[in-house]
Amino acid sequence: MGRFLRYVGIFLLAVTAVLMLAEGVGWLEGSVTDVGVWWAARVGVICLAGGVLLALLSPVGRELRRGRCVRCGAAVERGQTYCADHLQAAVNEYRDQTRDGMLGR
Repeated sequence: MGRFLRYVGIFLLAVTAVLMLAEGVGWLEGSVTDVGVWWAARVGVICLAGGVLLALLSPVGRELRRGRCVRCGAAVERGQTYCADHLQAAVNEYRDQTRDGMLGR
C-alpha cells in the first residue's frame, strides 16, 4: 500500500508540473489550471507523505505481527506456537503422557 501511495503521489505531482507548464506556455488558461494545480499538488503531497510514512512504519508492523511463544513470549518462527526450548518440552510431556497411558492399560 505504501508503494502504491508513493507512486500515486509522484504521478499527481507530475500532473501538477504539467499543468503549471501548460499554463506558462499558454496552452491552458489560468482559471482552468488553478483548480487542477491546487487539487493535484495537495493530494499528491498527502499521498507521497502517507506512502513514505507507511514505508517507515513497515518494520514495526512486521515485528508486531511476528509470532510469540505461548509459554515465555520469545519470538518464534512462522507457523510455530512454541520457541525451540518449549517445543522440545511439549514433545517430551506428550511422549510421557502417551507412555503412561499405554502402560496403564
